[in-house]
This record gives sequence, structure tokens and C-alpha cells, in this order.
Amino acid sequence: MNKKKILLVDDDPDIISAFEAILSNKGYNVQTAGNKREGLEKLKANLPDLVILDVMMDEEHDGFDMSREIKKAHPNLPIVMLTGISDITGVNFRAAAADPDWLPADEFLDKPVTPDELLATIEELLSKVA
Repeated sequence: MNKKKILLVDDDPDIISAFEAILSNKGYNVQTAGNKREGLEKLKANLPDLVILDVMMDEEHDGFDMSREIKKAHPNLPIVMLTGISDITGVNFRAAAADPDWLPADEFLDKPVTPDELLATIEELLSKVA
């Protein structure tokens, strides 16, 4: 069976380490990046089957910008956005997900994310494009 490739882009090394371990243990081929620029480079070099993006990285809008860039070039590539700012901003990001003009993500998860929630979301999205 061909391992599904996941690109994980987050500026928090603890998140990268934990999620990489969780996903690798489930048989996914995981690439990681610590910022938008590195994430876009890795995406271009080796197109993944799914992308997991943090909302806030070097700039507070990097995740939003990267999501838009990805969907422009690869409209069917599933994107899961992660954030810890929903409570602070009062914005219902989940309701805004899939709005191609503002936030073209397929799913939105609030940090902290449990491994079961993360894996269920990934499996659901990958099953839709299989």
C-alpha cells in the first residue's frame, strides 16, 4: 500500500514533534515545515495528499495566505487548519472554512487537538479524495 503523504506546517516545534509521531505511527509519510516559505517549498518539491496548517506562524495571517495559495494551485488538495485563537478572536473559523475568498480550508480544528480527533479528520478528508 502506498503511504499517504502529509505536509505539516507549524512554527511550534512541540506540535511538529507530537503530530509527526502520531501520524508516522499511523503509517503516514510526514513532511514538516516551520513556516510558510518552507512549507510552500516542500509542497512544490513533493506534492502531499493532505496539508495541516497552523493559522499563525511568522506572521499572524501566514496560514490563511498559504491556504489560499495552495487552493489556487491545487483546488482538490485537502487542508486542515489548526488554531488556538478562536476563543480570543471570537471568530467561528469552522463556519468560515471552505470560503474560497477568505479561508479555503476543508476542516478547522482548535488547539489542543486530541490524536483521535486529528486522525479521524485526516482519514475522513483522505477518504473523500481517494
